[in-house]
Amino acid sequence: HAAGNADMPIVFTSGQPQGTRAPGDWGGVVLLGSAPVNQADAHIEGVPANDTRGSFGGDDADGSCGVLEYARIEFAGFEVYANNELNGLTMGGCGSGTIIRHVQVHRSLDDGVEMFGGTADLRHVLITGAGDDSLDWDWGWRGRVQFLIAQQHPNSGDNAFEADNNGGQHDAEPMSEPVMYNVTLVSPRSHTRHHRAMTLREGTGGHFHNVLMHGFSGEAVDIKDAVTVANLDNGRLTFQALAINDIGGRGISYFEAESGEADDDGGLDEAGYFRDTVGARFAVDPQFSRDVSSTVNPDFAPGGTSSLKDGAVAPPQGEFWDEAALYIGAIRPGAARDWTDGWTDFPLN
Repeated sequence: HAAGNADMPIVFTSGQPQGTRAPGDWGGVVLLGSAPVNQADAHIEGVPANDTRGSFGGDDADGSCGVLEYARIEFAGFEVYANNELNGLTMGGCGSGTIIRHVQVHRSLDDGVEMFGGTADLRHVLITGAGDDSLDWDWGWRGRVQFLIAQQHPNSGDNAFEADNNGGQHDAEPMSEPVMYNVTLVSPRSHTRHHRAMTLREGTGGHFHNVLMHGFSGEAVDIKDAVTVANLDNGRLTFQALAINDIGGRGISYFEAESGEADDDGGLDEAGYFRDTVGARFAVDPQFSRDVSSTVNPDFAPGGTSSLKDGAVAPPQGEFWDEAALYIGAIRPGAARDWTDGWTDFPLN
């Protein structure tokens, strides 16, 4: 139960002196529960297989892993052994009773946030400078998300979203199928990293609404594997109200051509699909007032005259959702103050 407030956020950080802190200084925050996952004998990474404290999953979809509110997690992701690093925030089998609100994960060595199954929701979440993916999910995560920002740093990281269902059985149930509204994914169009906004693979579903993707060096969305492509047809993978800007080597190549051995989606024409079927809008300038890619003082608010204020779809009704968020992206265009102000921070070390 870690409930801070905007004036006094709870900070999980490195034990090293300021100025010498680095990603991987310590483990990270791990929350485990008994909500459904689609992996038998699920055991969290970073905990020895013979330690029962690493086990999670069950049939309690409404269960709770506690409260994390107005909290920052910094410089986490200790490497337990080769190719096994902890994340900033790891959630395994957490149920819908879990409260994750106003949480920043900053400069994690591996992923910023990783969801292993469960039904936990995320609201007002900021992920900055992840060493791998900002938000990673698999094993049947079915939570709701509203107001999420993922910022990749120029010389580290991979995807803003890396989404899987189950690597061994792509059609395993319950299938990963989060529902998201008001998301901003940004990257500086790095010259050294091949960043993607979304990599969707291994059978994941999902429903993505009012999403801004800006500045990635690779491509906007890469869909992989037969089950993932099939989810486009059966309604388990959908997109509405997408705005895509400044992506690819010259900022105008939003998707990468795939042929021969590089074709991992059965010939899906992603560019045509997102243009013609989804109706995504391209070259939509957010008109950021300051440097959205800054690693020390980013400003994620679009300008008040940006067309992101138009074309959004209404969030669902219900206590979780802010139905007034009728704009694309995680922050209202022209906002003088926004939900990231006051409790977030961006230290380099």
